[in-house]
Amino acid sequence: MANLTEEMKDVLKIVGKGGAVVHLTTCSADGVPNIVAERFVTHYKDEYILIGEMFAQKTKVNLNENEVGCISIAHPVKGHTWVFRGPCTIISHAAPANYKWHGIKAGEVLAEWGEWATKEPPDEVPPDIAPPKLAQRGVIALKVEEVYSYNPAEAGKKIL
Repeated sequence: MANLTEEMKDVLKIVGKGGAVVHLTTCSADGVPNIVAERFVTHYKDEYILIGEMFAQKTKVNLNENEVGCISIAHPVKGHTWVFRGPCTIISHAAPANYKWHGIKAGEVLAEWGEWATKEPPDEVPPDIAPPKLAQRGVIALKVEEVYSYNPAEAGKKIL
């Protein structure tokens, strides 16, 4: 397990105006990757990253076959070239409130982050590309166990 630094937590909670966008990478059992860009992202406690699950069908399939995920941060400030790796799951709105996954409770996560678009409307998305309605189906959770750099000078170097 790796605890996120305060700098990492700060970067993960910046939204809007080109702020935090992450890429979530999952792989099928036979190694076929899937990458999705996500805008609704935050840290949770010291070792989790949460993403709003809007419509991640291939991600769901991959996580059923292989629970390991990687989240890379795409941020306009230099030096924030991190890849967070660890077990990953989708906590759906159908999960019982007392369902536990790697130390977090579904009810607590969904109570705070289950309606992300209402909490943090994506006002910066141009109307011509914004979906007509955002339908959040749950929350994707990744427990950070390792952190790597993708800075070209040290790509693949384990940081935490």
